[in-house]
Amino acid sequence: MEAEEIAQKARKKIGKFCFEECGAYCCRKGYLVLNDIELALIKGTIKEQNVIKILEDGRTSLFLGAGCPALKKNFQCKIHKNVLRPLACKEFPIFVKEKEIHLSGRCLAIKQGKLYPYIKQWLNLGYKIYESSDSEGFDLRDTKTS
Repeated sequence: MEAEEIAQKARKKIGKFCFEECGAYCCRKGYLVLNDIELALIKGTIKEQNVIKILEDGRTSLFLGAGCPALKKNFQCKIHKNVLRPLACKEFPIFVKEKEIHLSGRCLAIKQGKLYPYIKQWLNLGYKIYESSDSEGFDLRDTKTS
């Protein structure tokens, strides 16, 4: 089994936990770096203009301090099944990069060890595992190891 297949199983395994127990914390705090297509999908629901910032490299950052505009009150995502949803949202909290697995320390499931069986599988395949700190923003296009 390949690393991305394992990641997909792990994401699916924690899906219910995310909105029932965690309350989609990752969608309520921090920021999300978006390309133009991803921004267009979310932009129609954004009420405050000061939550969008253009970065030096031309990409867009969406501040999630008030929560993602695509997040419903029950902590489920309005655009979860949309194939155009942000790549970082599709991949969160597990980012597979070459022979590395990057885990977001912002994810309560990771903090509680719910991905341990999957981590063991990646290690058995020879992958290195990195976990970001809770305070780091996560940008799939520029993942940093800790």
